Amino acid sequence: MGKILRILMEVTFWLTGIVSLSACSESDDGFTVRRESVDVGAVSVGDSVHATFTFKNNSSKDIVLSFLPECDCTTVSTDGLELKPRKCGQLDVKVAVEQSGEFVKYVYVQAAGSDAFITVSVKGYTK
Repeated sequence: MGKILRILMEVTFWLTGIVSLSACSESDDGFTVRRESVDVGAVSVGDSVHATFTFKNNSSKDIVLSFLPECDCTTVSTDGLELKPRKCGQLDVKVAVEQSGEFVKYVYVQAAGSDAFITVSVKGYTK
């Protein structure tokens, strides 16, 4: 009975690893982002909200990521981020909430030397 329980635990651990890995969004350029969207919930017009995105380099060479906010109300902590192989880095995003209603603000993320990009977003709504 102990051997069967151990095998079941190992299979569960293995399957959990697959599910958690698939929760990351991966680009064709060898990097992943832990979560693509942050929901900040209810805020007031005039507030600034913050979100942090974590990127991981899954390749065996350095990757330089570039970040481009979609509008002037969205700012990023850096225009570019160099990630060493198998290492993580973070991007802080600040959104100035200027209008009432729901909002979604995007930041475009691109690896140097690539035409492909992904987006990360900060969303919420005003009270």
